[in-house]
Amino acid sequence: MKPSAVRAIMRLLLFLGVNALWLPAYWACNGPLRGWKRPIQVNWSKICCRLTGLRVRSLGDPGKARTTLFVCNHVSYLDIPVLSERVDATYIAKSEVGSWPLFGSIARVTNAILVKRDGRDVGAQRGEIQARLLSGESLILFPEGTSTDGSGVAPFKTSLFGIVQGMPPEADIVIQPVSLAYPRYADGTRLDGPLRELYCWFGDATLMPHLFRVFGLEGAEVEVRFHEPIPVGPSPDRKELARRSQAAVAAGVAEANGAIDEEPRNRATSM
Repeated sequence: MKPSAVRAIMRLLLFLGVNALWLPAYWACNGPLRGWKRPIQVNWSKICCRLTGLRVRSLGDPGKARTTLFVCNHVSYLDIPVLSERVDATYIAKSEVGSWPLFGSIARVTNAILVKRDGRDVGAQRGEIQARLLSGESLILFPEGTSTDGSGVAPFKTSLFGIVQGMPPEADIVIQPVSLAYPRYADGTRLDGPLRELYCWFGDATLMPHLFRVFGLEGAEVEVRFHEPIPVGPSPDRKELARRSQAAVAAGVAEANGAIDEEPRNRATSM
């Protein structure tokens, strides 16, 4: 699994070129052109998955009929294109993302909600998130509060589920748990132990060197599972919502990681 420098450079140049074209186009799609935003986002996501060699296996159906708060375990920045291809939703991310090279620009152009950790603006941020939900905008939340090595699911922060409390009676919102796992390398090798670091981005890993290595690798299989939606109801209990969501996500991750040797699957192809 030695990264290829030539492959990495080629893919990186293509990635930069795609963003140089797609981001201005996405930003310009307003007014009568607004309908083009989603197709641009989907195509950007497909290209990113292709450039990183990801082959995605999707199970279950994302909610489409109602405003949905998708809650998902967080493994890598690669989660973004994987999810964006499948759900039309805006990300809730930590404010630090806004300062990241390139990814910060992507977050701002796509109108992501960047949440500060210090808590001084909790009220205003909660109000913005609720206003987005009330307008019919679906959102994606990573309630672990950080990325992990993907071997399991970190405890969900129950405070983050407070964003659905105090909503007006007319709010029609569901929470849909989503599991993400990166179980295999392109050749079928199980990505376990230290090999998780190839695609999972966590701990003290530095963004750009990790991304360059990913571009140099052949690729990996990704499994995304959409679980049964959970109705929020008029008087939601954030701790109970967090508990049910975490249980569903953890079960999906455990199944993906534990069943990867049960049957042969089509291997991811390299570029």
